[in-house]
Amino acid sequence: MKISNQKLVSMTYSIHEGTNLLENVDTPVSFIYGKETNLLPIVENSLKGKEKGNELTIEVSPELGFGEVDENLIFVDSTDNVPKEYSKIGMQIDFENDKGMKRKFRVTNVDKDKITFDGNHPFSGKTLVYKIKIIDVANTEVVKD
Repeated sequence: MKISNQKLVSMTYSIHEGTNLLENVDTPVSFIYGKETNLLPIVENSLKGKEKGNELTIEVSPELGFGEVDENLIFVDSTDNVPKEYSKIGMQIDFENDKGMKRKFRVTNVDKDKITFDGNHPFSGKTLVYKIKIIDVANTEVVKD
């Protein structure tokens, strides 16, 4: 059975930058193809027509992936302004602007008196290689009310 709209797709994947493994998902993730997903459009489009057992490799440029790094989303503050529990590299903090819009920022650097926050996605600016294995493709059940 080929992947098309309304098919239930299960897959595993890994994401690489060059020889660097950035993310690895060994437990199959499932979604209904053609419905709203968290997949990048280039990844989702590459799955169409594939079948159970197929493996594919997709190169994703920053433009088609998570965008370029926006320097306006990186700022440095004094460690005195930040609670100690947030002064660890990798911590995520929600910030809200004066318009009520929220964005997650990661702590990317901490030194004696300065802390750096980055609101870019961790994969921003990177050319990524997705390695995907299709575990299963099935029909979805239509439930009528």
